[in-house]
Amino acid sequence: MIGEVLVAFGIKHESTRGIAAAVAEILREAGIPVEFAAIDAVRNLGHVRAAVLGSVVYDGGWLPGAHDFLVAHERELAAIPTWLFASGPLEHVPPGAKADLPDDLVETIGRIGPRDVALFAGSLQPHHLASGLRLLSRLARTNVGDHRDWVAIERWANGIRDALLAEQPAVVGTAWRSTGGS
Repeated sequence: MIGEVLVAFGIKHESTRGIAAAVAEILREAGIPVEFAAIDAVRNLGHVRAAVLGSVVYDGGWLPGAHDFLVAHERELAAIPTWLFASGPLEHVPPGAKADLPDDLVETIGRIGPRDVALFAGSLQPHHLASGLRLLSRLARTNVGDHRDWVAIERWANGIRDALLAEQPAVVGTAWRSTGGS
């Protein structure tokens, strides 16, 4: 559908998908059409009017599929309202914290010019670890568990929703409708 907002995610497990799903739900509740997909499944951006893209941070960088997507679609993303988020730290992330940009993406993200680059705590569940890593994580006192701050995620998604609704005529013409509520 013309005028959709792409909410796409690069994941290693399910933490980042959950954050993206929360953003997509808030946009949908406002009457904004959303395409929700794994970033590896997105082939083109010709039909979207805005994008919210996220990746888990793994070994100091975005996952290869998410990294490659930003590089491949840099020009298209620069031409539409774009928001980026990263997830991954296994400790509290202060409200409004900005993600450190991976060195190999600093220039690309600079050219895209996203409206915001947010950082959210992630989740590491014991079943995501091989048995040897579970033992090591206990010995190293790794902070296994779900550390996502759903209030911060909702606040960020509400900001995206509000920006898109405020730009409704310029961004999507008559494809979206405001429900008037938050």
